[in-house]
Amino acid sequence: MKIEKTIQEDRQAKLIVEYTQQEFEGYKRRVAKKISKNSKIPGFRPGKAPYNVILNHYGEGAIIQEALDILLDDDYAKILDEAEIEPSGSGNLETIETYDPPKLVFMIPLEPEIDLGEYREIRKDFELEEFDTKKVDAFIDKMRRNAATIVPADHPAGEGDLVYFSLSGEFLNLEEGEDAIITDKTPQQVVIAEEGETSEHEWPYPGFSRELIGVEAGETKELQYQYPEDFDDEEFQGKTAVFTVEVQSVKELELPELDEEFIQTLGDYETAEDFRKSVEVRMRADHEESYIRDYVNTILEEITENASINYPPQMLEHEEEHVLEDIRSRLEEQKMDYETYLKLRGIDEDAFIEQEIRPAAKQRLERSLIVDKLIEAEGLKLDEEMFNKHINQVMTEIYNSGNLEDMQKQMGTEEFSRAISMEGFNRTMNTQIQERLKLIATGQPIPEESDDDTQDSEEAEAVEELTEISEDVEDAQEVSASEASDAVVEEESEETEESPLSEEMNEVEEELSEEDENTNK
Repeated sequence: MKIEKTIQEDRQAKLIVEYTQQEFEGYKRRVAKKISKNSKIPGFRPGKAPYNVILNHYGEGAIIQEALDILLDDDYAKILDEAEIEPSGSGNLETIETYDPPKLVFMIPLEPEIDLGEYREIRKDFELEEFDTKKVDAFIDKMRRNAATIVPADHPAGEGDLVYFSLSGEFLNLEEGEDAIITDKTPQQVVIAEEGETSEHEWPYPGFSRELIGVEAGETKELQYQYPEDFDDEEFQGKTAVFTVEVQSVKELELPELDEEFIQTLGDYETAEDFRKSVEVRMRADHEESYIRDYVNTILEEITENASINYPPQMLEHEEEHVLEDIRSRLEEQKMDYETYLKLRGIDEDAFIEQEIRPAAKQRLERSLIVDKLIEAEGLKLDEEMFNKHINQVMTEIYNSGNLEDMQKQMGTEEFSRAISMEGFNRTMNTQIQERLKLIATGQPIPEESDDDTQDSEEAEAVEELTEISEDVEDAQEVSASEASDAVVEEESEETEESPLSEEMNEVEEELSEEDENTNK
């Protein structure tokens, strides 16, 4: 066997593997012997038919093809060893230049090459703003609105009222051939926002609901809006639109009192103050987590811009598959199939992958590679205490989702435990890299790094921890209902918001496309 190796710039190894006629003959005879034992050859007992008889009976092409299959199964690992190749994933048999004897061309993905540059020189002030406690009251009021009783209103629409209407809209002053229709008498409903509560994602434009203040049932109102040049949806950027609102009815929302009866529908709370404190604790944590996430993302973006990243194309292809699968899963959760989604978007699959999937996959892949390299460069090792905390956190979330038993049955105990462990591991390492980047960017001292022997020992312990997690998972499963309820106040509120009165876009609309918002509204 002769191997010619070429390392390409795209982090692939091209291997041209040539076998001699004598080497391949052995594989062909193995195939013939197997056929002779398992097949009836006229005039011969099983296993006794000569090679040439089998060759003539079954055809040389079939023998060669099966011999190639055996060769690839037997020799692929040996080919990589002889070529001194450490692949990062599965290789591809690109071409078979000759069959007898074989001359094979493989493309093997190699480990990516990452140069982080002078990332420790990056500086960024950490300026977490004080949490505004008014947001707690606003949040609780929103929960009360979502649980409100709808009653007819005997007055023009005002803040907090629910307005039912049909909406027509079209662009003005379009160029010839452009479609002017935005929407045509589609049924809508909206709760008129309080002053200062306008959402950037409000449909059909920010501040729309407050323009309905004063309308009454049976009234028709015309509104004109100039979309800014930097509007999220490119189709609307810089255009002027006119909307016709035909009001069907105006309703009041009778909010439930924030009393014991109401708060007990939200969790195991004794008083309204207990509930408020629980909400505030969670919102404060979210406030800090959101800032830290944005802070770290900004640093990672700068590191990525200055880094040199080279990886094989197979890695991007695999990441595209993962992104597409994530989108399909989210669509299923929203009771929408993938093909219908593409039709509503007015885009074919090839364009969708090229314009949206591939850029998202590239960003996600490169971010992951950068983080992995940072963990390696900084010598970060698994924090056992933090790991156990995250394991319990993951289990608490699953417990409160009501999917614990279903997931265990569907995945099996071993796979379920492994998935929980990996999620806990990922959360732990993400937290640790966030803390390290904060130290770096704010110019604080970096903790002394372990020597190689100690680090290797601790890494081995971390691997062992990941493979022996049953006790952690069992402990996490014992989280009580009350503890779980306290831990997921926000999740409960988000479920409550998914009502006909909700002003929020659903998860698929938020994460995939603003254009989808327009369609589903």
